[in-house]
Amino acid sequence: MAKHAYRQLVLGMIALFIVMAIGRFAYTPILPFMKHVGMMNDQNAGFLATLNYLGYLIGAIIPLGFIYKSKVIDLKVYLIINILTTILMGFTEQYIVWAVYRIISGITSGAVFVLASNVVLEALKQGRRERISGLLYSAVGIGIFSSSIFIYFFTTDVRWQATWIILGICSLIGGLLVVIGMTENQSVKQDNGVHEHTQQQGQRFPKFMRFFSIAYFCEGAGYIITGTFLVAIVKSIPALADYAALSWMFVGLGAIPSTVIWSMIAEKIGYDKAIYGGFILQIIGISMPVFSHNTISLIISSLLFGATFLGLTTLFMSKGQQLMYKANGKANYVATLTVIYSVGQMIAPSISGWLIGDSGNYNAALIFATIILIVGLISAIVSFKVTERKDDVNEY
Repeated sequence: MAKHAYRQLVLGMIALFIVMAIGRFAYTPILPFMKHVGMMNDQNAGFLATLNYLGYLIGAIIPLGFIYKSKVIDLKVYLIINILTTILMGFTEQYIVWAVYRIISGITSGAVFVLASNVVLEALKQGRRERISGLLYSAVGIGIFSSSIFIYFFTTDVRWQATWIILGICSLIGGLLVVIGMTENQSVKQDNGVHEHTQQQGQRFPKFMRFFSIAYFCEGAGYIITGTFLVAIVKSIPALADYAALSWMFVGLGAIPSTVIWSMIAEKIGYDKAIYGGFILQIIGISMPVFSHNTISLIISSLLFGATFLGLTTLFMSKGQQLMYKANGKANYVATLTVIYSVGQMIAPSISGWLIGDSGNYNAALIFATIILIVGLISAIVSFKVTERKDDVNEY
């Protein structure tokens, strides 16, 4: 069981590296180079991002009601399609075609994220290795860090297409490892005592999930504004324009250890306080560029952003997985939370593009993101306070 869990974890990390760090987030550091092509500006760049997040929303919904063969087989199919869309991005300069590829990439990345989370977290649960679940999402940080270094040194206004193709080919190599190596988890029957406990506790889940879901919606809407425009923000500052792609590298650097660290923090102080801390640090990181444009503050901002957006995903997903086991697998809270998160991140980039307008000033968008995250923090606090007894909170 332990050996199987470790293998599933590594292959799940490769899958998330591909669909999230490359298929999804490589768009952020490549965007400034793509904006030199055709009629790309902040508004339609934001709309292109929104289409990707709309696809992500659709992809997150699919596993809720439709599994064609099995979670593992479906994951492999979506993964290969995702890789193909990344490669094809480098073969056109047509905005409409980009839009089609980005929405397909979003659908497949959302489906792979949900399926990989379910498969890997289930394998770790069976192998009694839940404590290392944070490693799964660290793959996104590793991918952001490594791909941003490549983009910084390789990509120019005339070579951005080659960047997509090379990243896609690298993804294909990793994808073949997943296709060959990932296998089905063993079916494990849940203990009757756990099921009875679930039935007793089940009525409290909706009340907790109501505010917990709002918090995760706000996280999705708040983080994605910086996640979409960070490199463009740095590039708009003349003194730092040459180092814009490196700002995304610092995001990846902060993200790499964050998933494990936040999991450890949650074990020590509880998921409630860990989530509060993640929101507070992210609010600080996202609002810093409004007040300061010096190099040090932007590095700190990038590190804080990277250290929290994946950390919060890990905390919310881990809590969702716990709720799934308490519900005897009858409710896929991982998928539900991902859908809610996707709605937030689908809406925010377009609103941000409108706030930015033709001014090239990103402060209004960053303030908007900060306000959303403050609402998220308040919702998270409420979600953990809806039960009156301390032991009830610990159940969640």
